[in-house]
Amino acid sequence: MKRTMVLALALVLLGAEPDRKELEGMQGDWACERSERGGMKLEDDAAQSLFRTVKGDRYTVYRFRKKAGSGTFPLDATRSPKEIDLVADDGPAKGKTMPGIYKLDGDRLTICYAPPGGKRPAAFASKEEDSTTVVVWVREKK
Repeated sequence: MKRTMVLALALVLLGAEPDRKELEGMQGDWACERSERGGMKLEDDAAQSLFRTVKGDRYTVYRFRKKAGSGTFPLDATRSPKEIDLVADDGPAKGKTMPGIYKLDGDRLTICYAPPGGKRPAAFASKEEDSTTVVVWVREKK
């Protein structure tokens, strides 16, 4: 019994390690490079007015300097593609989960997510039929 508990705890801790490393890599300030929703690209000026700050497992999105939304984002870096769930603090999606996938490549973070109640995307593509959103964030240099 004791051995089983130790093994279970070890597996939980090993599973949490990739998530923690990914979470550490997401910390800081990000600028939107491009965004697409429902198969339609957001104009560059509109996309590049968006900024994201990550502290711990919390995010805040700004349009210029005005807060546009915030929430939390549990990760599962053991999946392929890696999974993220965006849970909004406010707005029409408040308290709802937007299932998604992500890839973190150095100073570039790509997130693809479905609307609340939607199916988790399998690829980094925005589709008109399911209102999937793809956002590419670039780390701001200080």
